[in-house]
Amino acid sequence: KKGLMSGDDFVSLVEGEVLPAWSYALHCALKRKDRGDTHDFKGFYIAWKGQFFDLSANARGKILNPQVILRSDPMVCRYFFGGLKMIEAAHVSNETMLDDLRPTHPADCNYRISLMHRSRVRQPQDNEESSDVNLRVRRRVHENGNAGVAATFQEVVESFANQHDITFHPKSGSNSKRDGKPVFMFGDHPVYFDKNVLFAKRGSAWRPISLEHLAQSC
Repeated sequence: KKGLMSGDDFVSLVEGEVLPAWSYALHCALKRKDRGDTHDFKGFYIAWKGQFFDLSANARGKILNPQVILRSDPMVCRYFFGGLKMIEAAHVSNETMLDDLRPTHPADCNYRISLMHRSRVRQPQDNEESSDVNLRVRRRVHENGNAGVAATFQEVVESFANQHDITFHPKSGSNSKRDGKPVFMFGDHPVYFDKNVLFAKRGSAWRPISLEHLAQSC
């Protein structure tokens, strides 16, 4: 049974919202003067890693697609490898190495940026052309020395549509608003935004939908 979120949406949520806070909290704890025995952090690390990567339930015949997806994602694995190296640096009292491993502040990471980066990675490597929309989004996300200035969710969707050769523009005429929010056309599908959730009209009803599923229906 398919869930509401696509694989990209799910991993982007974990990468953009959960793991940055985890790695930053771990680094702050390891930097404390009264951090205690670093062996205590080993248990903390193993417990978190087990929640993300434990496939033992698969051996018992249960399907755990989220763990399979996370286990095979390079960025998720990179976060855990970074956490392991932080614990190693603290264990050998290498403060310089620990400082070098300082992760990005969670406020500079979010789901939208992660999803946008993943969308770009899926583009063919030989496609060198970028539209004006993509350039505007790239500048907004990476300006100020990559300080984490986030693009709006509408800009992420617009960039995603452009990368997949799907038209995206404001709907004109009747029914151009939904609950006071502007309606856009994503290909032939009317959509609108409510905070960070994308809604599409499916039949006579408006339903939340992932970008990936919406693109597949175009």
